[in-house]
Amino acid sequence: MTCFSLRELIVEARLGGAAVSMGRDDVRQRLGAPDQWGVEETVERASIWRYGNFELHFGEDGRCWMIFSDYAQEGLDAGPGRTLDLWLFADGPDDSVVSARLRADGLSVDEGIERDRRRLRVGAAKLFFDHNHLAVLVVTGEPEATLGAAEKLRRGA
Repeated sequence: MTCFSLRELIVEARLGGAAVSMGRDDVRQRLGAPDQWGVEETVERASIWRYGNFELHFGEDGRCWMIFSDYAQEGLDAGPGRTLDLWLFADGPDDSVVSARLRADGLSVDEGIERDRRRLRVGAAKLFFDHNHLAVLVVTGEPEATLGAAEKLRRGA
């Protein structure tokens, strides 16, 4: 059974072994067929694949360029046959608690306002908060540039 880990997604830009920059074939090999995809397209050409309420967005080159979910307030779901490790989000902490916990884990956190929402940037992830609670999770690109020193040492980088 595949596990979607929010820690792995936020810190390593990976969802159940699939990663930003992977092609559709590699994603399918790691996650299986998507639960849903665009209605006007065949699964092979769809620009968005959904696994539970996590979306993998593909560019014209067939590579994943973003992992996205805007279902955090309704409840994140990995979909059938998968589990979800909510990591530090299991008890629904507010944004200031999340920021402190990420820093305590040795991660570099950039805080700001973007799109009229409070935003925490961690690695390749942006966490957007509405009324102090996680609302949207966006992961694009490689996480290495913003990992904290403790996390880099832990990973052997």
